[in-house]
Amino acid sequence: MAIDLSDETVAKIVDGLITRGHKFSKIESEEELRNTKSLLSHYQLLENHLTVELPEVKEDVPLSQYERSLYSLLGYRVRSKEMMEFVNNILSRYKEICTAGTFEDRRRYDVIKKLYLIDGKQTRLQLADFYRVDEKTIRRDERKAIDDLSIMIFGIDAFNDMSKTRRTSVQK
Repeated sequence: MAIDLSDETVAKIVDGLITRGHKFSKIESEEELRNTKSLLSHYQLLENHLTVELPEVKEDVPLSQYERSLYSLLGYRVRSKEMMEFVNNILSRYKEICTAGTFEDRRRYDVIKKLYLIDGKQTRLQLADFYRVDEKTIRRDERKAIDDLSIMIFGIDAFNDMSKTRRTSVQK
């Protein structure tokens, strides 16, 4: 059964689909930029990125392509350093907040610390055994800490991301 649509109706449908697609890809890319779990998962690599020695570039010689690449790397290094200083300040403040809170708050910080931040990371199962709780409790602690840190790092945008994520998972 074919439906006859006017050119105007087809144009409105196409325009609506394109607009909706752009909005969706923008939302998706913004959420990827504000992925706190990924930031925590790569925390040690980012810290190590700041300590790797880069060759020195002589300023009195015209820049080769190699040297221009080094300048680009230096730019990445500067941005990474600024971000990691900010993240470390947030983690320090989060530790203070959790330390002043309940036993569960302190455990929540320890879960993040032992899963992501230290050498000799532990598994969720090891943490569950250590705290004598179910592994699901450790996962809830991890998710709550990541949500808290997201808000501390990204502000209201993180809160909006979380509410969107929760709404779409409820609708599924």
